Amino acid sequence: MQLKDLSNHLNISLGSLQNFINDFNIDLSFCIDENFNVTPQFQEFSEKNVDFLKKYADDYSKEKTLEEIAKTIGVTNDDVFKFFISSGVPPEVAKQMKTSVSSYLIHTYIGGNYPFIEEAFPKCDDYATKSLVGYTDLYFYLTDMLDPFISSNQLESWGISKPAGMILYGAPGSGKIYWAKKIADMIGYEFVHVYNDYLLGNYKNKKNAFSDFLTKKMNQPKTLLFIDSFDDLLTSNAENSFYPETIELIYSVLRHIQKDDRQELLIVGSVESLNNLNDEIVAPGRFDLHIPIFPPTLDERKQLILHHLTNNLSSDSPLLTILKNQNALSKDFWTPYAAEMKLFSNTMLIDFTQSLKKRLYALYRKDETKNIVLTEKILFSAFQEAKAKLTPDYLKHLAIFLTEAKQNVGQDFPARLIEINGDLEFYLKTKEIPINKIGFKQTEEDSAEKPQVSVES
Repeated sequence: MQLKDLSNHLNISLGSLQNFINDFNIDLSFCIDENFNVTPQFQEFSEKNVDFLKKYADDYSKEKTLEEIAKTIGVTNDDVFKFFISSGVPPEVAKQMKTSVSSYLIHTYIGGNYPFIEEAFPKCDDYATKSLVGYTDLYFYLTDMLDPFISSNQLESWGISKPAGMILYGAPGSGKIYWAKKIADMIGYEFVHVYNDYLLGNYKNKKNAFSDFLTKKMNQPKTLLFIDSFDDLLTSNAENSFYPETIELIYSVLRHIQKDDRQELLIVGSVESLNNLNDEIVAPGRFDLHIPIFPPTLDERKQLILHHLTNNLSSDSPLLTILKNQNALSKDFWTPYAAEMKLFSNTMLIDFTQSLKKRLYALYRKDETKNIVLTEKILFSAFQEAKAKLTPDYLKHLAIFLTEAKQNVGQDFPARLIEINGDLEFYLKTKEIPINKIGFKQTEEDSAEKPQVSVES
């Protein structure tokens, strides 16, 4: 039984079940397996708590006022009002707004507890071996978009054919290559990374090398070709930016990208902004499926820090021992630090964990007793190194991404967009990276190094 079969069985929409799993941060492995089948654990929970799931589904299906949200979750209007204000929504807008954000998700943010869910799905702090950390909502969104590849009856039942081209868009370091590989894995396609050197004619190949390469791949079953920095190749200004051969390559791509369900070739390109692509590129039947790749949320930052710190470590790893001695293998330990990393990209989180590992290794070389303390100074130094990429230019990229995502998928990811908007508003107000009183406590020496990031042009 797949999730859509369970939704039919319970008479609850598929979207509400997906959203429920994401809103309550239930580990995806508790719910579905790698073949998209529902686990016995989640089926049993759903059947036992069908009344609550129907209440959730009813709330999920409509836009709600502040007053309606408060009534649903049994809190005051002021409680809900303060939530939106803390998320960067102007007071005058918050009073009048309607939102599709789940009332129950808002309740969890302002202190609401759901013991029956927490008992059924225990909190997991072991993120070392997970192939997907966080991003449950994006994963479900992709399963819907990729259903023509996953389900054989999409064409017969709905007339929906497989997309021939996809664009992944997001700010630098957001993880577009990771998600291209994830898409290939989800649909069972071979992932082939086509590097820009090949596309720009820097290889000593015959004139029609790329066209021949595409033709060869089209005759092979189930191939995903990934082209990074796609906007550099296929922008409206491409004729002025690259070699003359690039123009021919552009039209080779356009010829081969036409939809044909008999061919099993999917071309995926990544861009930082959709605005750079001209209408011919994104015309129907070409690169007309656009997938946003978001910066991680606060909770995802905690998960990713743990994942990148512990992935590939052996059971007798000195680093693992140090983290365990400091209670740093718990997500709660990283809450104040992840809170400082507003709008950090996935790359910045990797930079933070790599810097931290190197600093701990340097201390370990001096003292192999493993009695090493994760001091605020060590953590703050690693943070400073990682935040170097959080530049005014990066924040501008995120502001553009936010605008495009609101236009394209505003109804699909309302909670994410509210958080990104609030974090951008924070930087606009403070014009600096925050140093929270809870985490990164500073000595006088440290305070002189407080990082400043202007967001003014």
